[in-house]
Amino acid sequence: MTVAYRGRRATASKTFILAAMGVLALILLLAAPVQAHKASSHDFESVPESIVPPALGAGITFEMTDYDSQIRLQNDSGREVVVKGYDGEPYARLDPDGAVYLNSRSPAFYLNQDRYARTAVDPSADPSAPPKWVRQATEGEFSWFDKRSHSMQTGPPPSIEDTTQPQAVKDYGIPLEVDGQPAELKGTLYWSGKSEFPMGIVAGLLVATFICAMLGVFALEAVRRSPEESPGSHAA
Repeated sequence: MTVAYRGRRATASKTFILAAMGVLALILLLAAPVQAHKASSHDFESVPESIVPPALGAGITFEMTDYDSQIRLQNDSGREVVVKGYDGEPYARLDPDGAVYLNSRSPAFYLNQDRYARTAVDPSADPSAPPKWVRQATEGEFSWFDKRSHSMQTGPPPSIEDTTQPQAVKDYGIPLEVDGQPAELKGTLYWSGKSEFPMGIVAGLLVATFICAMLGVFALEAVRRSPEESPGSHAA
């Protein structure tokens, strides 16, 4: 009788341990996509794609930082590159020698200082006035917020019906001049898609289940280590 009772307790203990290990494995499997979702929890992604016409884009490289934050432009073309502001005025100038200038009379000089264009425009700004160039850098590289290339709101745009699906929001173009010739940096803004499935809640429930299973294991271990005694187990 004593041997059978011990065997049943050992079997139950092993069952709890195996169950706890199974729950832990499930948590680890689900934790990876949860963490990946958190790591990429951005609403939008802006993808600058090309400069047109292509011949004017030779030697000019570009990228978007942090999904849809700032455009970074590098001028290694040996030509003067001018980025136009929102009223068609010269905003930034990247010279062949690497010098970078901003036009302080461009409203974009102020608006582009933060993502949502909340910086007040100085009264001296006038897009129709001759540029007043202010030197910014000497390495031929310039990064800036541009409201044409990202969303000016948080959350999904009204045009999106199914927010769980990644999809294009708009195509955009940022006008340039390369040695006085008109060009354009073209790109597309995408909605990244958001899952409505509450992975955080599921992960929390799994963790709670695992803790309960482990408590059961500890309780069984405590019983196992107590003096062995059960009905009918006394030796004659």
